[in-house]
Amino acid sequence: MFSEVELSRWQNAKLPAELENDLKTSRDLHDQFYRNLEFGTGGMRGKMGAGPNRINIYTIRRAASGLAEYLRETSGRQKGVAISFDSRIHSRDFALETARVLAAADIPVFLSEELRPTPELSFMVREFQAAAGVMITASHNPAAYNGFKVYDETGCQITLEAANRIMQFMEEKADLFAIPVEAADCPLISCVGDSIDEAYLKNVQVVTHRPNLITDFGSHLKIVYTPLHGSGLKLVTEGLKNAGFKNLTLVPEQAKPDGRFPTVVSPNPEELASFELAFKQAKEQNADIVLATDPDADRLGVAVLDDGEYKILTGNQLGALMLHYLLAAKGEVSENDVLVTTVVTNDLGRKMANHYGARHVETLTGFKFIGEQIAGFEKTGEHFLFGYEESYGYLVAPFVRDKDAIQAALLTAEMALYFKEKGMSLLTVLDRLYDEFGYHKEALTNLAFEGEDGTNKMNELLTRLRKETVFPNVVQKIDFASGNLGLPKTNMLQFDFANGERAFIRPSGTEPKCKIYFQVVEDSAKKAELALQKLTENILTHI
Repeated sequence: MFSEVELSRWQNAKLPAELENDLKTSRDLHDQFYRNLEFGTGGMRGKMGAGPNRINIYTIRRAASGLAEYLRETSGRQKGVAISFDSRIHSRDFALETARVLAAADIPVFLSEELRPTPELSFMVREFQAAAGVMITASHNPAAYNGFKVYDETGCQITLEAANRIMQFMEEKADLFAIPVEAADCPLISCVGDSIDEAYLKNVQVVTHRPNLITDFGSHLKIVYTPLHGSGLKLVTEGLKNAGFKNLTLVPEQAKPDGRFPTVVSPNPEELASFELAFKQAKEQNADIVLATDPDADRLGVAVLDDGEYKILTGNQLGALMLHYLLAAKGEVSENDVLVTTVVTNDLGRKMANHYGARHVETLTGFKFIGEQIAGFEKTGEHFLFGYEESYGYLVAPFVRDKDAIQAALLTAEMALYFKEKGMSLLTVLDRLYDEFGYHKEALTNLAFEGEDGTNKMNELLTRLRKETVFPNVVQKIDFASGNLGLPKTNMLQFDFANGERAFIRPSGTEPKCKIYFQVVEDSAKKAELALQKLTENILTHI
């Protein structure tokens, strides 16, 4: 239990007004104080508020100080750190606090002077040849959240080993209020302006494979785009318009950056509710496709017109469509061309890659592992063809080393235009892929585990599932924590069932919940739908 002395120190700390009020109105001070906010495999994320188990300037300083010590140890200090932030409440403040801590440690900082997307932060690290990068974001979480995401010198999210070392340095910071900071106008802090946008937009042109098609017919495709109050507005719109897509309209209510996300419950392009305003506008304009990006513009959601209504493509579906388009556009494909997906991404991409003669590599969940593979390809001379994961993350060109919604939006628009000119919708193309490779159907369920008791209950669930086979008809159980799979150890279980169905269960690395992935493959859409329903009921009934 926290002490009255500790509580008093936080009550007297310098915090924004709403975070000060948080101490007065909180119903769960224990949760705010019972531990230090966890620094996970790529950084930390949590609710904003007062206390060591919340995101605030003091926990941000602690994370920045841990990064500074790590850079000292690895001799990366002089190369500096690139920092950016999204539209969330206090993101700009947290970015500046990070810069002040690093400058106090004599580390040069390249600080974005305005909000910029996560993929552009990855690009900044590479462009400035920095030793590391920090993105202040909580991705697609609700407005109450923020986070601190760390990148290495390649522009990829930090390795597990680096994350563990930074965490060790953070644990040495017993007094969060004693971490030194420099003045905001310190000469070591350099502001990054519009020139980085221009450099990114120049590089993103390589994503298009049929530029003449867009030049000649780009106006034929009607696009509605919503940034969901986030950071994607500038790069997505300018990237599309520069390529030749002139028939683009914005959802005005969601175009302006606003960390309160006032028009949605959660700014998540995976969720139908986030598309409500965009769908209304798209119907009025008879748009061909609807694009939505999350607050830090690393995830892209896409909806296509289908019999007068708009249907959201899943991450697996859009990834498979983009892969199909890239393979067909490339022409000659060999084993030197490599597709990278994660273990919870469905098998459709692998089947297509094998069909065309490309190689397929599977990684753990998280785009950081896809980025690590790209670094390996640079050494072996292999060609990165495409990377994607089921959670709406895609990467086409590796000048960025994280999922990139700007790249994905540009390729999706080109792909939709190409098939429209052939009289086909993306759903028609998808059905043809299913006819050839099997009808793949997936679902995701999240089990919430809030607070200290929630964390214990989630761990107990995974422990029980490791010891017991509680689901009927399981033919194989794979424990990714065993270390026997040629992959880094991680807390995830895979269950293969007698009829070919598959399920994965793992704790989220960024939120207090357990994720359950369901996958089935059948020879018809109806059979796949029924099989998915049975599998979901089987798992959730016995969980």
